[in-house]
Amino acid sequence: MTTVADNNADYKTELERYGAIAFVPRGNSMWPTLKNRGQSVIVVKKTGRLSSMDVALYTRADGRFVLHRVMEPVSGGYVMCGDSQFVTEYVKEEQVFGVMSGFYRGKKFTECTDEKYLRRSENWYRRKIARKFRIKFFYFRQRIKGFVRRIFRKSEVKEDV
Repeated sequence: MTTVADNNADYKTELERYGAIAFVPRGNSMWPTLKNRGQSVIVVKKTGRLSSMDVALYTRADGRFVLHRVMEPVSGGYVMCGDSQFVTEYVKEEQVFGVMSGFYRGKKFTECTDEKYLRRSENWYRRKIARKFRIKFFYFRQRIKGFVRRIFRKSEVKEDV
């Protein structure tokens, strides 16, 4: 799940006050579009009904802020899913308060209305088998990286003693 970086912040209040916010999301649920703490996103206040493939900022029942893609607008809400997930969730209209307008990857800004970005997002969901393979490989690689980090930390501790 992609959650916001600072749990103490109230992004709903900030959006109401300023109309737009920027933050660094964390989590891997929106990989490959958004990398864990890899870039900044710009979210604007939701003004109308969202459409399929929009990335929405909403609040879950437990109070966590989540940034996921709208798979399908349905009566009274939306069906949401993270880019690296296959399980969808139903979110009520009143839970959604923001929509991603773009993101920075390094110094490069990508708008969510960009043709190339939209085409890539739609292709990602259309190719289900390739998507499953890439997601499994991504999480396997994450586990290997974590394993290597733990080994290096243990070896550093032994050398210090």
